[in-house]
Amino acid sequence: MDKTDNLAEAWNKCRAVLFDFDGVLADSEPFFRRSWNVALEPWNHSIPPDDYWLYWSSLGEGLEGEIRRHELKNVDVDQAASSQRKIYEGYCRRGDIPLFPQVPELLARLSSGKETSMRPFCIASNTPSWIVRKILLHSHANIPALVGGEGLRKKPAPDIFLLAASKLGALPSDTLVFEDSWKGIRAAEEGGFQSVLVLNDLNRGLDITSGYVINGIGSILEILDTIDMN
Repeated sequence: MDKTDNLAEAWNKCRAVLFDFDGVLADSEPFFRRSWNVALEPWNHSIPPDDYWLYWSSLGEGLEGEIRRHELKNVDVDQAASSQRKIYEGYCRRGDIPLFPQVPELLARLSSGKETSMRPFCIASNTPSWIVRKILLHSHANIPALVGGEGLRKKPAPDIFLLAASKLGALPSDTLVFEDSWKGIRAAEEGGFQSVLVLNDLNRGLDITSGYVINGIGSILEILDTIDMN
């Protein structure tokens, strides 16, 4: 269910917009799961899709949570994490990871500064900023201001969003945050931001509540059209 009418009003009133990256702009979560499954092969373990979308992508429990839930023995956490990182970075360098449809158009439009609906915006992600840039470059998309997770507490801590908002000169209460996960929505609300849940094929069945809900990131283009026609 979309709550786009009220969101258009909120967009009109906001001073800035923040976007999560993975699962909101980039269809990268299946590649994260694939890289972890390859990394865990030495311990004969794989992560089922539904478990990954819930416990890893949305709740952010990561490898420690997987070990705890399945009582895995003798997993070398550092080795597995290092292996996963190298595998995922390989996907990024090869250009394997796509953006969601309409994202290049959205970023170009938001970067144009030519319409009344335009707002300062920033990508704010747990993912290191160089990886975000690499994925955007391979997709020939505009690269906006961005804050990656390097040196900051990860979501559900609000640090990444707070830094991004400060870079845009906006207060959290005047900023919309677009997220796809529980940990991201939690981070936004903990920081005093207005949260927007972006539905996709992976999170549609999860129990995540937020101030607003849209059916895919492309819905923002419809909101912008509505604002600019009025």
